Amino acid sequence: MAQRPNAQIVADFYAALSGGDPDAIAGSIDAHFAEEAAIEWPPSLPHGGRVAGSRRLRGLFTGIAKAGNQAGATNLTLVQTIGEGDHVVAWITFDWKNPGSDGTVPNAALEVWSFADGLVQEIRAFYWDAAAITQPQHA
Repeated sequence: MAQRPNAQIVADFYAALSGGDPDAIAGSIDAHFAEEAAIEWPPSLPHGGRVAGSRRLRGLFTGIAKAGNQAGATNLTLVQTIGEGDHVVAWITFDWKNPGSDGTVPNAALEVWSFADGLVQEIRAFYWDAAAITQPQHA
């Protein structure tokens, strides 16, 4: 199998995530994530912290897709990827919806993807307005 450019791996992952396609998400993780891969969100967020292990990430992201737009990031859009090497930055926009809320808050993030030997090692998220995510929204 030919090696895919890292920026394309990132773009394909967000396409699967924004499309709510659990099979495509699982396939991407199985093919392109190292066994010890991790994602880290700002610790101040309700969902913040580090999740490690490709099996756990697979369960997390496919679960999000299966749950639909009940809460979390909705209307996810990959604006641009920056870089092609072992570090690719994804500029994403999304609407944030807290559980049990009808309202959403527009937000954005930069997510830094780190690769080694052609596999995702880590995704680290930097939110534009992390405080907005922690506040209850009203319809």
